[in-house]
Amino acid sequence: MTHTTPYTDYGTQFAEIYDDLFPREHITDADTSWLAEHIPPGSPHILELGVGTGRVALPLWETLTRRGDTPMFVGIDISREMLNQLATKDPHAHIDRRQGDIAHEDLGSNGYDTILCLCATISMLTDHTAQQDTFRAAAKALKPGGHLIVETHNSALIQALNPSGAGAYAVPYPGGQRMLVTFSELNGNQWTVNHCWINNGVATFGNESSSVTTLAELDTYATEAGLTPVTHTSGLSGNPLQDHDATVCATYIKPHNS
Repeated sequence: MTHTTPYTDYGTQFAEIYDDLFPREHITDADTSWLAEHIPPGSPHILELGVGTGRVALPLWETLTRRGDTPMFVGIDISREMLNQLATKDPHAHIDRRQGDIAHEDLGSNGYDTILCLCATISMLTDHTAQQDTFRAAAKALKPGGHLIVETHNSALIQALNPSGAGAYAVPYPGGQRMLVTFSELNGNQWTVNHCWINNGVATFGNESSSVTTLAELDTYATEAGLTPVTHTSGLSGNPLQDHDATVCATYIKPHNS
């Protein structure tokens, strides 16, 4: 399998095609409404770790403004290319774009009502110490009573897709001759994938590695950081977990006595 590049180079490979691979319209009103339930009304301070192209941040900002809020929304990403894509989709800068490495970023203290770490961003940190440090920084940055919401791959599904430690699959996309072909390799909890995105005869290649992070591991990080587990749900839907879910979501709260 082709050698993979670290998460620091993810945006260099995928920024131009990210919104094709993960269409923005797949983030539904139900998804953003569920997220909004964890954000206090008024002028909430929100932080997204790994904001990317704003795939979740922008529709969530719209949901909050429709309910009458004036959110102050910060988005951090290590990739300048991803932030440039966000800038083109957010010309009025509703999201305060900041470049930084979430594994080493000082997020401040008691500043945010809600912190989001979605789209398996936490699992792109393949070092468990970096994952733990990210939880600690997020816990410190939350206001008492604030929520941390973490979405990542469904470890059960990844195991099922790689029954002998490797797999290959192709996913057709609507809108013409569009398909994502993926070659996958699972070695312990380290997951390596090589992608070929085919769009009407044009092929774009990218590769990535991530850690298959379980909900139990996320809960351990959270409790060690002083957060209290609240729920495990299917993706951003708020629905009960199912084995076939592509992603799972864990919600944590910072106790008021912290």
